[in-house]
Amino acid sequence: MEQTIPPAECSIISFEREWTETARETFCAFLNSHGGRVYFGVSEDASVLGVEEPNEIARKVNSILKFEMHPSAEGYFQTNTLKIKDKHVVVVTVLEGYRPPYYVTINKGNEKDRLCYVRQGSSSYEANDNEIRNLYHKGNRLPYEQRASANQNLTFLALADYFKKANVQFDEGKYQTLGLKDLNGFFTNVGLWLSDQCTAETRAGFFLGNTKASESDGIYTFSGCVIEQFCKIRDLLSNRFDFKKKIEPNTLSSEGCINEVSDYPERAISEALINLFAHRDYSFENALATVTSFSDRLEFISLGGLPQGVTKEMLLLGISVPRNKTLADILMRLSGMERHGIGIPTIFVSYENFSFKPTLVCAHEYIKLDLPRLQQIPSDLTDRESAIVSYLKQNGASSRKQLQDFVNVSYGTVINTLRSLEAKKIVVKQGAGRETKYALIIS
Repeated sequence: MEQTIPPAECSIISFEREWTETARETFCAFLNSHGGRVYFGVSEDASVLGVEEPNEIARKVNSILKFEMHPSAEGYFQTNTLKIKDKHVVVVTVLEGYRPPYYVTINKGNEKDRLCYVRQGSSSYEANDNEIRNLYHKGNRLPYEQRASANQNLTFLALADYFKKANVQFDEGKYQTLGLKDLNGFFTNVGLWLSDQCTAETRAGFFLGNTKASESDGIYTFSGCVIEQFCKIRDLLSNRFDFKKKIEPNTLSSEGCINEVSDYPERAISEALINLFAHRDYSFENALATVTSFSDRLEFISLGGLPQGVTKEMLLLGISVPRNKTLADILMRLSGMERHGIGIPTIFVSYENFSFKPTLVCAHEYIKLDLPRLQQIPSDLTDRESAIVSYLKQNGASSRKQLQDFVNVSYGTVINTLRSLEAKKIVVKQGAGRETKYALIIS
């Protein structure tokens, strides 16, 4: 090994002046995080102090990582002794473990306890329940939706009805094919979510203002089969926002909902709602996914961040990596959901003719999508104003020249018409000089 010491502690480097029992916590944290190195005989400022008995430290390290780490970390560490300026420094390299969560035995007086630690910055700390849950997911390579459900007494009356409406065969012989049962014949978690016994809840709320502190106009909670939740929320939004063509009860067919809503692009709502269920982390117990209507936007919050290796940019490009692939496939089969992208690009495209866009926030434990509300175009526009609005709605932001050619009027006339539309807060001017364009700010 190179006979040097790193300049400072960090997420993968820890300094210990001498052997201390807190090293146990650091070893455990490195196993649960991204691995790292512990330098014994080095002070907090990276000064080399050395240790008197390097072999004794190596013996303790071997004993702890082999016999007091649960599961055993044998094969995931290496101990070396450096000689720097005639002083001995013991370096313990710990790899990231493949079977987290790892627990270590901690001595508390006359008692012993097994605790789990994780790393953040240059500190190791005891993991909370949520972090331990994430470590379990990390250690189990089988997707959560394909693991055996804790509840094996499941029925599928509601789901069978939706398959029937979609003219898709559904019976017990299809359970394994659809992923509702595993190869051992046990109902899976996706089977639980699609069953009548599903306890995962989704809440839809309506507020008259732009915050949840404003007056409520109705709050509804849905449970049971997530397909049924999808349909009920979809129907509720349909009625609230006056879809031009009402969806028939108990159907996920997209054929009856191809028109735009008065307040939102209808396709954007459908795709956002499908994403709410397809990307949700259902392992969050007693945590709601929410759809919230405000005076200026629709907000969709799905519990669970992006799957490992997936970025927000990938979603926007249309790269499809749903957290719950089996569930997404069933939603796609019943609703006509696009396989590629699962709706995110479609949502943004539905706003391309307007000056404002949806916002997508991908945090560590949730994904939030906001759809801006589109107001209605006034009915008292002049013929020329209506023509310009129709052109902008079809073609998006356009230059003065394009609009003038379309309505076939003089420069002054089209400018006056555009100023009138700006005053009515229907059109907004973007850019300056030759780059100036005009875009709709309402539907």
